[in-house]
Amino acid sequence: MSIKVARGQVTIIDQNDAVSLQAFVGSSQPLTQVYNKDSNAYVPSWVSAPFLILTPSLFVSGKAATDQITSIGNAATLTPGIKNGSAKWCKNGTAIATGQDSCTIGASSSKYALTVKANHMSTDTPHVRYSFEAVYIDANGLEIPFRAEIQFTQHLNAGAMIAAVAFAPDGVIFKNDEVATLRAHCDLWRGATIDTTNVTYAWGIRDSGVFAPTTLTAAAASGATTITVASVTNMEAGGKISIASAQYTVSSVNIATKVVTLTSGLSAAAASGVAVSSPYYNAMLGEGWSCLTSANPRGVTAGWTTNEITVTADAVLNFETFKCAIKDTDTSAGNASAGKVVCDILSFSDMSDPITVDLVSQKGFTIKNNGNDVDVRAALFRNGEELDATGTGYTYTWKLWNAAGTSVVKTYTGKSITVVKTDVTGKGTLMCEISK
Repeated sequence: MSIKVARGQVTIIDQNDAVSLQAFVGSSQPLTQVYNKDSNAYVPSWVSAPFLILTPSLFVSGKAATDQITSIGNAATLTPGIKNGSAKWCKNGTAIATGQDSCTIGASSSKYALTVKANHMSTDTPHVRYSFEAVYIDANGLEIPFRAEIQFTQHLNAGAMIAAVAFAPDGVIFKNDEVATLRAHCDLWRGATIDTTNVTYAWGIRDSGVFAPTTLTAAAASGATTITVASVTNMEAGGKISIASAQYTVSSVNIATKVVTLTSGLSAAAASGVAVSSPYYNAMLGEGWSCLTSANPRGVTAGWTTNEITVTADAVLNFETFKCAIKDTDTSAGNASAGKVVCDILSFSDMSDPITVDLVSQKGFTIKNNGNDVDVRAALFRNGEELDATGTGYTYTWKLWNAAGTSVVKTYTGKSITVVKTDVTGKGTLMCEISK
């Protein structure tokens, strides 16, 4: 009979991370509804076709760009999908049933789309919020509840008033190259009708570095790399600045002294009082918005001065907000809104798998005894696969910041660069920005 002389034991644990869910609700109508008190009209009205149709979408990590909202899950068979009977719609937090409140809820095959055939907002309740809730069963049988909301606002228009109303006819989500472009549309409503005559349009993209015009408060000599201005609001490192006909890049901003340091010297002397401006500022849009033009398209391919722009996926990094400003240029007698500017904003989301950047160096990132340079390569990955191995598909812009992180010491371009030992004093921060 054998004798047991030792025994070993180990605990095996199976840890499965829950899948990541991202849910959205799309709308067939603008998020703003105009109510005209004079005519008692709603624009657009949800009472008549095409009604208001809200469609939920569900994207699950590991499921590429396929909308999973129509999938049916079963925990017993480990079939991933929506748990049967768990889907429901709510209006302002109260559950909605089919046939109630002029609402119809579609089947799972119809993406549980909610059709609203009544105007749910009024002058007393100018907001309404719809939410979709359900439970998703993952491949391990784990039940994961999720929820998505969408809110509408009513704008009261007395008839002579004007308002800008923006919406996205094709939706607001880019899904892993599923669509190449989406549209943003904005109209000027005068009373209960759209007015397209004697109006001027301007479109902008959110940009915190765009500032309102200011002036120099002290003269600056030719070649000077610092200037003193009346206001530094919205000025930031890396932003663009125009003095006379020349354009410069901001290296750092001292908020207390209002001294701005540039990455290059002035090409000509500038007297006190000379105008200083952002090249992308537009008075209709205001500060914080970069005006879209043919010279500054920012991924928008057409329509910069019309009521509709075409937005490409390249314009949206995770999430971007666009603003449309419309000016009433009708100066005819009796037009109380002549010269008035009205605005609305619209946001787009990028559902594509994110691109991650790894900065790698064969020599490491330490300069030892002033004996070596640092070679760095930017490696791009999406969904576990390397992108642009040759470095020809994207543009790589590098900035080396000083130890305090207040100014840019040097800039580089290219997928692979070399930071020479003389560029670094003590320590520095290297940043790489990738654009397409």
